[in-house]
Amino acid sequence: MNVILLPGSGCTPTMECNYYSWLAKTLVDRGICADVRVTVPGMPDPYVCRRAKWIPHCEEVLKCDANSVVVGHSSGAVCALRLAERNVLRGIVLVAGYDDDLGDENERASGYFGPDPFDYEKMKANCTKGIDAVIGLRDSLVPAEVQRALAAKLDARETLCERRDHFFTPPAEEIVEAIMRFA
Repeated sequence: MNVILLPGSGCTPTMECNYYSWLAKTLVDRGICADVRVTVPGMPDPYVCRRAKWIPHCEEVLKCDANSVVVGHSSGAVCALRLAERNVLRGIVLVAGYDDDLGDENERASGYFGPDPFDYEKMKANCTKGIDAVIGLRDSLVPAEVQRALAAKLDARETLCERRDHFFTPPAEEIVEAIMRFA
């Protein structure tokens, strides 16, 4: 099993942002992922997160495949959705995930939200071990209702986090638990 974390918009250098380095270190230190390749990539185009750049990067450089659990945070979650439309994956963990441009010009520019609609059935079929959604109920960027509606469309297992605001800070035990469900 490979664990690949796709960061949110503006996260560069990746390991200095949010909970990312904590998660990578925790998975290895606890022996949860002793046989797992944990990848926290530096992404091309980290501010607009263009679909045309991120999807090929995930497929060709990161080698996301049927043995991969892709943890997508924020914009990375949207990328994980589109990746699951095109590729068989072990599963995806959506952290602060959404399927709507949220009225944001930068999100529209990413290319994830059109012209083709999301194919939720294809995503579900391609995630052989399922989909998890880790939802911050106090998220100031992605409303919890948007995250929960996405989870419902995907029949995703929900983890509701009462005190979380967009998962900016570690620890992120909820995400570790979600990853462990795919082992």
